[in-house]
Amino acid sequence: MADESENDEGAAVGYGRPPVATRFKKGQSGNPAGRPRKAKGLRVVAERVLGAVQRLTGQPKGARVRYTVLEVVVMTLKQRAAAGDPKAGAVYTDYAERYGRQEHAHRDVGYLVVPEVLSEEEWEARYSPKDDPPEAEGSVE
Repeated sequence: MADESENDEGAAVGYGRPPVATRFKKGQSGNPAGRPRKAKGLRVVAERVLGAVQRLTGQPKGARVRYTVLEVVVMTLKQRAAAGDPKAGAVYTDYAERYGRQEHAHRDVGYLVVPEVLSEEEWEARYSPKDDPPEAEGSVE
């Protein structure tokens, strides 16, 4: 074979046949670290950061409380909105409308009033007009 040469040990060396000294040993991988993991998406990073627990130095009402980063951000936004920052007020109002409690939300609510059972005489005594207006003279009936 003209295009293959032999190394010192007599093994053929060429395309697809590296020298014996540079070949991988038995059980050794050519990529020991493996393929790198996929980059984490923004959502995963945001969930991890915003879900992290943080202790505040100024504890409200004297109790030790731990808040997530997202809770701290929203509380800070609320304080800045209350202090008169218009941008913080707009963002806080938007958050309150989207995620706030919906107790006072406008709902189509109706009420059904079921009167108690009354006889005809009791009904007339309770609901008939007490002072009938005087009939006009010359009224047509």
